[in-house]
Amino acid sequence: MGIVSKLFDSIEGIYWFPIIALAIFVLFFSLISIHTFRMNKSKEQECGALPFENEEKNQIREV
Repeated sequence: MGIVSKLFDSIEGIYWFPIIALAIFVLFFSLISIHTFRMNKSKEQECGALPFENEEKNQIREV
């Protein structure tokens, strides 16, 4: 553990990396949340049907 501590102590400004990573995560999560909550109901239903859309088309062709 002492080797890791010495390695990280030798890097200037290392304490900013976790703060930057947290800020990027919070920004991304906030933007995705806002986008999701502002989505139209019709778009929500369309996105919800996407995994099954292809299967329904294939079932119609098989019949």
